[in-house]
Amino acid sequence: MTKRPISINDLKKVHWISDPQFSPQGDQVLYVQKQVNPADATKYTTQVWVVSAKNEPKLLSGENTSNSTPRWSPCGETIAFVSPRSGSNQIWLLSRQGGEATQLTKFKRPLNLIDWSPDGSKLLVSCKCKPQDFQADSRETSDVKVITKLRYKLNGAGFHDDRYTHLFVVDAKTGETTQITHGDFDHGSATWSPCGKKVLFAAKRYEDADYVQHIDLYTVELSNGDIEQITSVEGQYSSPAYSPDGKWIAYFGHLQESGPGSFSKLYCMPATGGQPQLISHDFDFAVGNSVGSDMTSASEMNPVWSLDQESIYFTATTGGVCRLFKVASSGGTPIPLTPEDKVVFGYSFHLESDRVAIVYNEPANMGDLFVMNLSAGTEERLTAVNKDWYEEVAVSLPEQYSFVADNGVTVEGWLLKPSGFQEGRKYPMVLQIHGGPHVAYGLTFSHEMQVLCGMGYAVLFTNPQGSGGYGQEFNNKTYCDYGGQGYRDLMQAVDEALVKWPWIDEERLGVTGGSYGGYMTNWIIGHTNRFKAAVSLRSSCDRFSFFGTSDVGYNSGKFEFPGKPWLNAEGYLMRSPIMFVENVQTPVMLIHSEQDLRCPIEQAEQFFTALKFLKKEAVFVRFPNENHELSRSGQPHHRVERLEHLCGWFERWL
Repeated sequence: MTKRPISINDLKKVHWISDPQFSPQGDQVLYVQKQVNPADATKYTTQVWVVSAKNEPKLLSGENTSNSTPRWSPCGETIAFVSPRSGSNQIWLLSRQGGEATQLTKFKRPLNLIDWSPDGSKLLVSCKCKPQDFQADSRETSDVKVITKLRYKLNGAGFHDDRYTHLFVVDAKTGETTQITHGDFDHGSATWSPCGKKVLFAAKRYEDADYVQHIDLYTVELSNGDIEQITSVEGQYSSPAYSPDGKWIAYFGHLQESGPGSFSKLYCMPATGGQPQLISHDFDFAVGNSVGSDMTSASEMNPVWSLDQESIYFTATTGGVCRLFKVASSGGTPIPLTPEDKVVFGYSFHLESDRVAIVYNEPANMGDLFVMNLSAGTEERLTAVNKDWYEEVAVSLPEQYSFVADNGVTVEGWLLKPSGFQEGRKYPMVLQIHGGPHVAYGLTFSHEMQVLCGMGYAVLFTNPQGSGGYGQEFNNKTYCDYGGQGYRDLMQAVDEALVKWPWIDEERLGVTGGSYGGYMTNWIIGHTNRFKAAVSLRSSCDRFSFFGTSDVGYNSGKFEFPGKPWLNAEGYLMRSPIMFVENVQTPVMLIHSEQDLRCPIEQAEQFFTALKFLKKEAVFVRFPNENHELSRSGQPHHRVERLEHLCGWFERWL
């Protein structure tokens, strides 16, 4: 059977999985499955499923709503999860055998589930709240915002409303909820101590927290509420994990060696405090997954100790993949455990049986659940959530290539051929540029790229210098050099591709990218006319105003740009694409979300107004009620329409 090209509307037909959770008995794995709501294309449905090696996947949460964060009780007989089915996100309990879920909490504010206590008597949750929320009359008296802090907004969360993320303990039988942190501080990365008498968390508990660059670790004693700071060395501490005996803490972080651009690595320290020790020796890679995809629901991946405490498991991004590694807890060179052609984006260990449940994203599969035997390295596949769909569609697989940049550094890239490729024909090509800039493209499935392939385009994507996954020095190449080395790498990537694949039509080249990729798209069309069409997504064009309008813009002067903009206006402006708008001859479409606080829509407004004032060929597409994450988690009907505009622009000009 001839397979058909992938289309825009295939977004409504596929499923994403995330958040695997091994049962304490090791016989079942919970996971969350997400899809576009079949009855309402403005929404998604997320449901809790369970699977084992012996049985087919089974739906546990029968409600047609947003169920998430399933967690096994320590005995494995009860599952706690989060659901808004009663009006807001609350904790619900479900028997291992399934059946009807019962509501545990009826809190005044939505809750986020973290985990069960070691003895199963309590649950640790978090809640964004303020003291007034729990008063008899907690209604807001005004819709006017009075802002006094530097950090007053956050993309995806909106404007700060004086609520902070606090930790609570919930009685697993009665649902009684007790607050264990207080103050005008956010508290995260929380975990139980092995004895269950303390909770460990990360926070910046300082009055001037907006100006403090380091994040500390604290413990709270549940018996009396005493909070103790256990870190004394300034650095970034996150994702802490106690050793089984409770004497050590493994965590991800850095000591700010390269400022905000520093790679997080694996460290260890005494649970009572002390000097952090770098565990991952001779390993110039950042922990966690930095490989982007528009079809992945990310899962939390904290470090995990072996039962004998001799080893620690963690993930790191190496080139265009994220792999699971094992390293001696005393320090050493990490050993990769997973294949070099798959991206790990979630895991759950069952150390008693020497196994780990893993969800992978790879070029031919946006995500499925596998179980690996850690000693043997063998894998067993447990799900095939998009099996029927993959049998219907043609997936273009990436062809890898690399080249030596003008400064002697090797740069990696990939090309997807058009669907139905035929020798002897010439095909147009679209250059895709990732955001960040300190993330990466790699061996993942991208719906947007596959749609372009299905329309007859080749798609080129690469990791120019500044991308994550290639070492700290490579990562730092954007430092005070936006539009410099990265631009030269991208242009050379196109040149090298034209040589390697001569069937690419150099007269029909397009360029697109989002966030930093949108910035670079704007920069490119102001510096070259080689592209016949451009689509700039959630972009920036004026780095001077970006400093004060983006939710993270003021960090630019600490790493990416040279100092304060008002003291170095020329330095900021000469790295701003709007300064080169007179040169633009490429027809450009600007796509932006009106609630984007990371790259505020005023950036697209500035660029569009300048282009139209100069009578350039430009179109501005605005999406209401969407933020910076439109392409990855925006409302499904908006994601579809966004792709229709993007693809339509390339169809018109290429």
